[in-house]
Amino acid sequence: MKRIARTTVGRYLAKRLEQIGLKHIFGVPGDYVLGLFDILERSAVKVVCNCNELNAGYAADAYARLNGVGGVCVTYGVGGFSLLNAAVGAHAERLPLIVMSGAPRIAERSHHHLLHHTIGDMNLQFNIYEKITAAAVTLTSPQQAPRQIDDALEACLRYKRPVYIEMPMDIVSMPCVEPCALTIDTGIPTCGAALDEAVAEAVRLLQAARRPVIIAGVEPHRFRIQKELQAFIDHSGYPFASTLLGKTVISEEHPQFIGVYSGAASRESARQAVEKADLILCLGTLMTDIALGDAKTLTSFGRMIAANSDNVRIKHHIYNNVGLKDFIVALTAKLKKGKPVKAGRAHPSGVLKEKYAPVPRRKMTIKRFYQRINRFIKKGDLVIADTGDSIFNLANLFLPFGVDCIDQAFYLSIGYSVPATLGAKLARPDLRPVVFVGDGAFQMTVQELSTLIREKTDPVIFLMNNSGYTIERVLQDGTYNDLQMWNYADLPAVFGGGWGCVVRTEDELEDALAQAQTRAGELALIEVQTDPMDCSDNLKKLKAALNPE
Repeated sequence: MKRIARTTVGRYLAKRLEQIGLKHIFGVPGDYVLGLFDILERSAVKVVCNCNELNAGYAADAYARLNGVGGVCVTYGVGGFSLLNAAVGAHAERLPLIVMSGAPRIAERSHHHLLHHTIGDMNLQFNIYEKITAAAVTLTSPQQAPRQIDDALEACLRYKRPVYIEMPMDIVSMPCVEPCALTIDTGIPTCGAALDEAVAEAVRLLQAARRPVIIAGVEPHRFRIQKELQAFIDHSGYPFASTLLGKTVISEEHPQFIGVYSGAASRESARQAVEKADLILCLGTLMTDIALGDAKTLTSFGRMIAANSDNVRIKHHIYNNVGLKDFIVALTAKLKKGKPVKAGRAHPSGVLKEKYAPVPRRKMTIKRFYQRINRFIKKGDLVIADTGDSIFNLANLFLPFGVDCIDQAFYLSIGYSVPATLGAKLARPDLRPVVFVGDGAFQMTVQELSTLIREKTDPVIFLMNNSGYTIERVLQDGTYNDLQMWNYADLPAVFGGGWGCVVRTEDELEDALAQAQTRAGELALIEVQTDPMDCSDNLKKLKAALNPE
């Protein structure tokens, strides 16, 4: 039976966004996209307007991490290009993000007119986004638009990558068919023969290994297969580390957990266990320089089994068309059940057993701050760390069961955390964000404090004020790393909500934490002042590894 046109392209897209699970869309309005914004505002999806497009992208990125998909909507040119950095980060870290952009009218595309927000080339923005998305489409036919929209959304959800949908402003109101029931296949196709061979080879190597270890990456989280991963860890008995990007992919309370592995910037016990293993099983691990630290010998693959979303590498053999979930499930079925390996080292949770007593009037240091904060974090919190020393301190925090974690540990875009806090809180209103951000990162995206306040969110933001870019100072010092000092604690009042305070000593931190507990329903900005060269031990170790004397 022929389907009759009963809706418009704009309403079709809005309905599909609702059907795939979006409850919020982030963005900034502009004349090329106002028609779509009107439709979205009348839909079941709430439009959250941000202070700029880059912040909207970071918010949508974090929303996707917790919700399973995120969306951002901007105008053409000035909006699309401002958003680009966030979209590239989402691509790097495997996030299902739907980028929607308005555009000049269809008839204007072929004339190369010098319209505002363009340079005359109407394909420029599409051509750029095509390179960093799983699918990119420009909607120019109302008859074809529904299929283009559906194909793009399927690519987004299947491959966990951004997609780009460009909508000329006049097509938004053009009639098209009503959306039917939504069926999207998000599975990664697996070749049965390749899977069998990969599992057989992996089992032979694992059963012969004397000191195997697992490195758990972020992909089990992205593809929602943590249960399958934990079942394999329980079955095998092997000790496991996580990468910084994959922190908390499996609960850190698990008895086989040995810590976060990041080469030189690792807890020593985790580094020793991984680098002295005779076989390393990487499951869903992105082999980035941050994940490996200085341990370049790991990239030789000579003692490694590396399974990712759609392939398995065993030493120098590559098995394509093997899905990560299928590989983990089959490996669990074929591998002989083992007893938990005694790691011979203290569990990372031992940091909570170390004695800590605040010393009145003692100047706050980075080490003492994180010792105290590890006791402040509790079930129901969401830890978010920005790029810089904050992310290296995150590696050694022990996060108990019921605490989620967000960090951009591959792309490392400074300023990510504050707008990400907005997206994360709207995706999971039951969690309270606990945010660590340096003053340099904070100054890049500070405007989004106003949106956090407008949306009545309740994060605790620890602003680590060391008067500039400490991570850069450690690597190479110069006056270019210095910043103008702000009265950070006054900013909640400037933006119209929440509260702020300054912490210089250990007893002042205790007062701030007590206030954060009693005023749990509102935004808190706690400025922690430290020396300019004070930093984590992990950062010092990384510098030593990168610049040996």
